[in-house]
Amino acid sequence: MTAALDVPGAAPRTRELLALQALAVPMPAVARMLFVVDFRPSMLCGRTRAFRSVAAAEAVVLLGAAACAAGAEVGLLTLGCGTAVTLSARPRPIREIVAGLVRAHEAASAHALAGRLDDPPLARALSGLGRLAAPGSAVIIVSGFETPGAGLGACLARLAEEHRLQLFQIADGAAACETRRDIAGLPAEVLNASHPPETIAARLAALVAQRAH
Repeated sequence: MTAALDVPGAAPRTRELLALQALAVPMPAVARMLFVVDFRPSMLCGRTRAFRSVAAAEAVVLLGAAACAAGAEVGLLTLGCGTAVTLSARPRPIREIVAGLVRAHEAASAHALAGRLDDPPLARALSGLGRLAAPGSAVIIVSGFETPGAGLGACLARLAEEHRLQLFQIADGAAACETRRDIAGLPAEVLNASHPPETIAARLAALVAQRAH
């Protein structure tokens, strides 16, 4: 699957993302959270069910819908070749997060179709993240973690010191067989883009339950 193909699974659709609220994973009580979603060119591909970028958008809804419904302050930052979509953390319905995800993915796809296929380094893309997330808030990064760039480890370490940092790596192929990987010295849970949302939701629920104990 490539970014040039108009096929199922190549782009997140508003109706399909909103339907995932039925599978939303209740997260531990948190007052404020920021989702950082990777839509760089390396995410705009997939082997079977969906692009990794689409699986990343699905994971955000599965992890964020319950928090939005509970009145938590939820924000969004997208990473890509074009202008980032930034939604400040505040009480907001999940449909605003979904609208931001769809808008950002459309822009990322347009850049890829125009030939911009090189990933900006992830470290550089995350360099200003600390200014967007209040100290102590949950910062959830959903990415393929390709093209890390110099200084990614130091960047993530700073974020982990000031925030409740969680890393989710979206993978497919052989890498998706793993359940946890090390990203610049920090653990990341691996989510398989080939799995349907129901399977990913069950895995996320198991992770939340495991951390609760």
